Order: sequence, then C-alpha cells, then structure tokens
Amino acid sequence: MSLTLSLEEKLNDWLTMLIEADGADLHIKSDSQIRARIKSEIVLISKERIDAKTMELLVQILTGDNYQDFKTTKEFDGSYALDENYRFRVNIYMHLNGYAIAFRLIPSNIKTIEELNLPTSLHKLTNLRRGLILITGTTGSGKSTTLATILEEINQKHNHHIITIEDPIEYVHNDAKSIVEQREVGTHTNSFAQALRAAMREDPDIIVVGEIRDLDTAESILRAVNTGHLVFSTVHTLDARETIDRLIAIFPSSEQNRIRASLAATLEAVISQRLIKGISGDMVPAVEIMYRSPQIQELIRSKRDNEIPDAMAKENTSFESITFNQALFDLTLAEKITEEQAYQYATSPADLKLMFTVSNEYEKKFHADKINEAPQLKEDS
Repeated sequence: MSLTLSLEEKLNDWLTMLIEADGADLHIKSDSQIRARIKSEIVLISKERIDAKTMELLVQILTGDNYQDFKTTKEFDGSYALDENYRFRVNIYMHLNGYAIAFRLIPSNIKTIEELNLPTSLHKLTNLRRGLILITGTTGSGKSTTLATILEEINQKHNHHIITIEDPIEYVHNDAKSIVEQREVGTHTNSFAQALRAAMREDPDIIVVGEIRDLDTAESILRAVNTGHLVFSTVHTLDARETIDRLIAIFPSSEQNRIRASLAATLEAVISQRLIKGISGDMVPAVEIMYRSPQIQELIRSKRDNEIPDAMAKENTSFESITFNQALFDLTLAEKITEEQAYQYATSPADLKLMFTVSNEYEKKFHADKINEAPQLKEDS
C-alpha cells in the first residue's frame, strides 16, 4: 500500500471518528496528537502523531493543483469529501512548528428553521423579493448553517434563479422549485467582486455572497441590491449595531453618507448568532434579529447607531426584532441555558440583570397576590 493511500485512509478514519462523536471540527498539526471539537470542547481522539514529512504529504494531497499557490500565500481554503454524505471545509495554515489543518463538518442534510431551534420569524425572509440580509457572528457560530437553511426553504418554495458565490462551497443545494448555481472562488471565478459583477448579467433573482471581505465586494453587493435583487451575505461581527458600523467603515469617509442612505433603504434584516452549550449538553443558538422598520431606517440614516438596540427592544412585538439580551432571557426561562451562561454571552450583562430582577419581583408579587386571593378558612367557634 502506498504512503499516500495509507495517509488518506488514516484521515478518513479520523473524520469518521469525528462524525460518530457528533463533533464539528477536526484539528491536525505537525508533531501533535489528533484533536476534535465536540460540543464546544477540544478533545483528544487519537494519540497518533504526524511528523513534518508526513504532514507535508497530507498538505499536498489536500491542496492538489493549488499546492504551489499555497506555498506562496501560506493560506488555503478548500473542501474535502469523505463520501457522498459527508463533506468538510478545509483550512490549511502554517505555524511555529510547521503546518496545521482544520476540518469543519458540513452536514449533507440541511435542517429546517424549526429543527435548528431558530426564531420562526425567519420564515418571512424567504418571501422577500429584494433587499439585503446579513447573517453575522464569530467563527463557528452557525452563520453558514442558518444561511443554508433560509436558502433551501426558498429553493423549496419559490421559482427563482439563485446564484451563490462561496469560498469554498459548503452546503450543496440541488434544484427544487428554483435553479441554484453555486460558484467557488478560485475554481469558478477569481473573486467575489468579479463574480458579483458577472452575476448581474446572468438573470438572478437571488445572489448569495459567502462573506463581505473588502470594499469591492461591499460596493458590488450594494449595487446588486439597489438594482432590485435580493442579496444574502455574512459578516464576522457580534451584533446588528456593530455590523452596520463595520459595513459603513469599509467605505471612504466621503462615501459614508451615501452608504448610510443606501443601507437605510435596503437593509431588510441583520441576524446575529451565538452558540451556547446548553443544560442538556446540546448546542443552543441565541439569536438577535434586527428587522427593517421606519425607526431603524431613521437611526441608520441619521448616524444614531447607538440607539439601535433600544429600538429593537421596543419593536419586539410590532416588527419581531429581538435583542441578544431578550434571546438569552427567553432561553434561561425555557431552561435551555443557565442564568450564569446568559450573563456570559450577554451584550450588556447589567441590562440583562435588570431584566431578571424585574422578572423575579413580578413572580414574587404574582404569587403573593394569589395567596391573598385564596379563601381563608374560619376557625370553628
């Protein structure tokens, strides 16, 4: 058996172990044991170590024709198929002691909004025809999964032409009622911005951009939105307010008023996520959603971004917006997470504490009133 074949078999064994353990990520690095992220924790899954020479061969296998480019850029994003049911996003990078590789499992089955325990109000986004929808969060927060879920519901419900631009392609969408064409940067196009400009001539209804990374991409996205398309993308930001600030800051100061006006007119929603290891041991999504409203539009247009969280809290009933604090409060009351976890993930722990204090005082008053209303037994005379 060749060394290459033997190494691929070992890799497949480790990836299979990850799947069987219901893990999310596999980590391999030079001269180190094999580890995985399982339910948010890094754990050892094999004591075997890969030396520098073997690691070099594994990198060559995974990068293929892009090996020389990787040697130049020292960064590689790609994908790896274990079989027809399991695919992985692959990132290869260099560090002090050689190479490291991170594999992220991409489930073949795209779950529904309900199966992911996401807010059911997200269903209304699948009926939009134009505008910008941004999904945000840190790495590993579930942005790609939520985006794929919304996109697949559109695919199943509507007769649209959908073009995705990804780096790399993650979830695979087969044509249902819609036509879905997935393009990978580096394989099918040279850049997000170039693919976006080309997409305008390809008769799309919906354009999905894997990530907003630079000015060219951001400008191309806004151009597509302003010409009447529905555009989805992701940003590495923590919440709605930061997302708006970050997107505007990409542009030169002389352009920022124009961008504010454009966002105020076209930004339909910002969905921000944080994954928490719940009381049951499963990962629970805490989701903040800022939906478009006249008040939100005015705050964006008039540079009053700091007032956005308060507006979202007030518009929970009327527009179904929800802040992180409210989402964490609700998850705690539902006994999905602990109160300590809620404080740990809160945007404003002080405001969240006030919510719990008010709730506890209301509960005490409610029970006291019930006791006072209960009929009193008279003693026998």
